Amino acid sequence: MRRSVPVVPLLAVGAFAIGTDTFVVAGVLPEVARTLRVSVASAGWVSTVFALAYAVAAPVLGALTGRLERRTVLVVSLVGFTVGNVASALAPDLPLLLLARVLTAVSAALYIPAATASAAALAPPERRGRAMAVVLGGLSAATVAGVPFGTWLAADLQWRATFWLLAAIGAACAVAVTVGLPALTLPPGPSLAARLAPARDRRVGLAVLTTALFMTGGYLALTYVGALLAPATDGDGTLLAVLLLVFGVPAVAGTVLGGRATDRWGGVPVLLVSVTGLALVLVTLPWTRQALLPAALAMAAWGVTAMATQPAQQHRLFTVAPSSGPLLLSLNSSATFVGIALGGFLGNRLLRHGGTDALDLLGPVGAALCVLALGTTLLGARARAGRRDEQPPTVGLASPDRPGLATHGGRRAAYGRTDNRTRTTRGSR
Repeated sequence: MRRSVPVVPLLAVGAFAIGTDTFVVAGVLPEVARTLRVSVASAGWVSTVFALAYAVAAPVLGALTGRLERRTVLVVSLVGFTVGNVASALAPDLPLLLLARVLTAVSAALYIPAATASAAALAPPERRGRAMAVVLGGLSAATVAGVPFGTWLAADLQWRATFWLLAAIGAACAVAVTVGLPALTLPPGPSLAARLAPARDRRVGLAVLTTALFMTGGYLALTYVGALLAPATDGDGTLLAVLLLVFGVPAVAGTVLGGRATDRWGGVPVLLVSVTGLALVLVTLPWTRQALLPAALAMAAWGVTAMATQPAQQHRLFTVAPSSGPLLLSLNSSATFVGIALGGFLGNRLLRHGGTDALDLLGPVGAALCVLALGTTLLGARARAGRRDEQPPTVGLASPDRPGLATHGGRRAAYGRTDNRTRTTRGSR
């Protein structure tokens, strides 16, 4: 008997690679600027271009690839991710590096929604939130390992080594997905127009706006976390790395707890609690950032509350129209990266024009945006569905009497794993 393959954790490894690529750039920017002989501000476009390219590509690719077989989409995205990181490692100047980052971002934008939708489709309804949380946990784990490890690697072996490592992880994940994931198809949508219809649902618009608001609020402060925590760290990079680790470990726990809580109480209550907690963390930053112990407690609470929002949001969108899941989840990914880019930009404006106390304004302004996110969450909870999906939500998806998504040949894959007996064609190996 051949061994079964844990599919959902496999998808989480790919999310870890992409999350590391996203978060590690902040730690290598000074080294990139020095090597390419540009200012740190100019090198900052490496992060901004990545976020903007991701934000634009996610909904477009989600719409265009929603009817394609999931394993093919995942492998193509991981190959593109690998090529993009190889090109980043070889880039001789900033313009070529920016082009390489665009390719990497587009590939990442294709992977995360496809992986999340695949995990949800493989799971029975009562465990769908947890399945999504496992994949998103890969992103959370990247916050634990990505920034401190990438910063150390760039300092010790040059920043190009960081991108070479990410390319190797991407290639390994592409092979693993090819070998370990069965051929998966989501419920067939009749047309692109029909699959785009749920995006016009008022609930979808409010949910995506909610994501953009609380992500902008969080990254308004998180983008400048080094300067923000300088009073607590006295400018010590090692202490800053420790505080980032203190943020990252609870972030993983927050993702897991958010997924389990979503399965038990639903997405809206979990979102209200987590965004409220995030607002409290941000509004108290002017005081907690002044000393090491309160700063560590604030970073831990920040990690938990920020990442607990993710499974709840993904679950809310997926349940609006499961057959359009990849598109709706890609819209959420797009809103996430819009928030990252906009948070950095607004924070920059605030620091330039906010006077001597500008750093103390980052947290409270971010908290105000989180309060707006609470408002849009409540509006979304009250909104009636605009258009319903053209087919019942359970068609082809997991249900109590059908515990998994059908693969080619009509067989079903159980939650989180599949074995080789479900593979009915050579192409689904």
